[in-house]
Amino acid sequence: MNSRPDRSASHDTEDYRFQELLHSVYEGILIAGLRGDVEIANSRAAELFGRESVDLCHARIQDLISGFTDEILQNIVESLEKEKHVLLEASCVRGNGSLFPGEIAVHNIYLGPDSQLCFSVRDVTQRIEAESRLEDAQDELVRAEKTKARMETITTLAHEINNPLQMLLGMVEADNNVRYAAPLNRITTVIQQLRLQEELRTVKYAGTASRYEIPAADVKPAQGDRLLIVDDEITLRRFFESMIEAKLPGIRIETAANGQQALEAFRREHPAVIVLDIAMPVMDGEETFRELRRICKDSKWEMPAVVFCTGYTPPESIRQALQRESLHTYLPKPVTGAALVEAVRNRFEFHALSHGAPPDPSADSAAGGD
Repeated sequence: MNSRPDRSASHDTEDYRFQELLHSVYEGILIAGLRGDVEIANSRAAELFGRESVDLCHARIQDLISGFTDEILQNIVESLEKEKHVLLEASCVRGNGSLFPGEIAVHNIYLGPDSQLCFSVRDVTQRIEAESRLEDAQDELVRAEKTKARMETITTLAHEINNPLQMLLGMVEADNNVRYAAPLNRITTVIQQLRLQEELRTVKYAGTASRYEIPAADVKPAQGDRLLIVDDEITLRRFFESMIEAKLPGIRIETAANGQQALEAFRREHPAVIVLDIAMPVMDGEETFRELRRICKDSKWEMPAVVFCTGYTPPESIRQALQRESLHTYLPKPVTGAALVEAVRNRFEFHALSHGAPPDPSADSAAGGD
C-alpha cells in the first residue's frame, strides 16, 4: 500500500503539503479525469479497495463502483456545473471482486489548468448493519403494539373527514371552481392543525447537494416507466390515476385496493414508484412497506420510491424511513393533483438519473400546467 511521503524527498513545499494532506484524511480519495480515469489515489483508498495505489491509478471509476456507467458519470459532471457536491450511495468493488457499501461525495478540483473529479469514499458497512439491527428491533416493537389502539380519537375523526373532503377537492380542482376552492382549502388547513404531530416536509432530495443511489450490478432494476397506486377508496384511485395520466402520459399505471393486492402487482410489474395509502383493510400501508423491503432484499430487487399519501400522521416506522431514505416522501390528505403529480414526477426523475438515463422528456412537456 502507499506510504507517507518521504520527508527527505526533493519535493517542493507545496507538493509536499498536498501529499501530507492527501494521505492523512480519513476518507479514501480518488482523483480522476472527466472520463473516469483515476490519476491520484491516497493510501486510505488503497486500503478500502484492497489494491495497491499504483493499480488504482491504472483503473477507471467505472470499474471501482458497481453499476457505475459512462452515462451516470456524465450526469454527475453536468450536475457539478450547478452543485458543489454530488452524493452517491453505491457498492464499491475491492481488488478480489468482493463489494462493500460506500457513501461517496464527488466534487470538482483544480490541480492544474483543467478540472478533475475528486471522489471521497467512505465504507458504511457498520452503519448499515446498525440500521438493520435497529429496524429489526422496531419491527418487533410494532408487532407487539398491534394489539393496542394506535389511533387517537381526533386522528380517526380527521381520517373520516379526509376521504369525502379529498373527493370534493378533486372535483373542484377538475372543474377549476374557484368559488368552492377557498372554503375547502380552509377546512383542509384546520384539519392539518388538528394533528398531534408535526407533519413531515416533502423533499425531492435530501440535503443541499444532488443525491444519486446507484443499485449494485446484481440488483434487478425497477421498471422506470411503471407506477402503482394503492388506496382502498376507488374514487381516489381514479382521481389519482386520471391526474397522473394527464400530466405524465408516458407512465404505465396499475392500481390496487389494499396491501395484499399491491404486493401481487409489485411482484408482477416491479414499478419504480408506488403511491401508497396507509389506513387500508386486509393489509395496511405500514405492513405493505415492510413486505416490499423484504421482497426486494430477498430477491435482490431495487426498492421502489414510495409516496405515502394518507389522512393519518405516519406511524413511527414510516417516519424514520422517510428521514433515512430521501427517495421516499409523504403527502397528507387531502392532496391536490398538482402536489401529487410533482411528487411522482420527482421520483421518476430520481430513478432515471440513478440509472444513467435522462428524465423522460414527455414528463417535462406535460408539466406546463403545474
